[in-house]
Parts: sequence; C-alpha cells; structure tokens
Amino acid sequence: MTEKKEKELWEKSVYDWDSFLENSDKLDIRSKARVKKLVHASRCECEKKNHLFFEPILPRRLHWRAYPEFSDRCCFLDIETTGLSKHRNDVTTIGVYDGKSSRVFVNGIDLHEFSDEIKKYSMLVTFNGICFDIPFLRTKFPDIEFNQLHVDLRYALKALGYSGGLKSIEKQLGIARDDEVADMDGFQAVRLWHKYKRGDQASLDKLIKYNIEDIVNLKTLMEFSYDNLKKQCFECRI
Repeated sequence: MTEKKEKELWEKSVYDWDSFLENSDKLDIRSKARVKKLVHASRCECEKKNHLFFEPILPRRLHWRAYPEFSDRCCFLDIETTGLSKHRNDVTTIGVYDGKSSRVFVNGIDLHEFSDEIKKYSMLVTFNGICFDIPFLRTKFPDIEFNQLHVDLRYALKALGYSGGLKSIEKQLGIARDDEVADMDGFQAVRLWHKYKRGDQASLDKLIKYNIEDIVNLKTLMEFSYDNLKKQCFECRI
C-alpha cells in the first residue's frame, strides 16, 4: 500500500487495523483480500511480539511507528570508541538502557557479554546508529545479526526540523545533563579512555556516566519524536 493510499484511508477515519477490518468492504483498495490477510497476520505477530515479521516489511524510516508495541523490549543504545574507523579503532564502552535500568559494557572487562544482552531486544533506538554505532558493532561482533527494528533519532528528529549532534538537539529541547559531563563530547570521551588505560579509574567512572547520560536521554528523545511524528503524520486529522 502506498503512502498516498494510506493518507486516503486516514481521511476516511481508518487509522488502525481494527477500523480497516471493520470498513474494508466499503474501501476501494487493490488486492483487498491480500491486504486483509496481511492485516490479520500483523495483528497475530504483534501479539506474539515478533519483530522479525515487521522488520522486512515496514520501511526503516517508519520503524518509529512500532514503538508503543515494542517499547517493553526496546534497547536505547550508544557506543564510545577510540576513533571513527570501525576497522582501525576499538569500541571502549557500549551503553544499553531498557527504559528502567542501564548497563555499560567495558572493553577488557565484560564487553563480550554484550552479545547475549542484545538478543533480548526487539527494537533499537540510537542517534546516528545507522551510519556509526551499528556498522561499528557489526565489525566488532560479526556473529550478531542486529535484526531488530531500528529507530535512528538523527533522522526522526531531522524530520521534525531538528538538526545537529545529539548534545545540540538536547539543548534545543531543554534536556539538561549532569554538570560533571554536561560539556563532554566524543573527543573528550577518547581522552578519558586513554587516561583510564594508564591507571586512572576515575576517568572510566566519568566515561561510564557520560555513556549513561546518552542512553537515558535517548528515551526522552524517542518519546518526543514518536508523539510529534504521529501528529505530523496524521496532520491533525485525529
């Protein structure tokens, strides 16, 4: 179904699977039987929390729409590295937040445990993860499929008119960070890692705190993005 046809359905007050099935006999849709079959299958797979059913058929730019259904299996993810090259540089920390508690995996300590952790989730939320985090992790963890639904907030927020880096957008939206890490950036994160490797435990503690601030704020940004993309999508028709 095209986006144009979808908007036509919204104009007829057909906003979800239930209203589609209730009104399908009155709707002018090609391959109606096939669409009805897909809707029934979608409802069934959604109840089973089967993200693998939706990942290939829902365009990535629309993965944000699945957030309410998969928010209880959502991972807010951010990595820190020693540089920008996925081939020459290393992952130093991986921050994972499930919406309630956070964990940071550290290179040389428990980074290998990330493989089991990521399998728990049906949806990933990142900022610039499509271009950076996930390609980097695929290189370092070639056995992980990374087949989850994926919302990259860099693009979701850009669709809402917000551009720039994560910290810049947080400031635009009035999201504050702890004073200790408020002015930190990726370059300083690299310096902290090297100080830790020279024996400064406090530098690792600060790096972990910085990573946690990233992932916790991703949830705030995801909820903001979902609410506003939904409003934008329906163009006040609801």
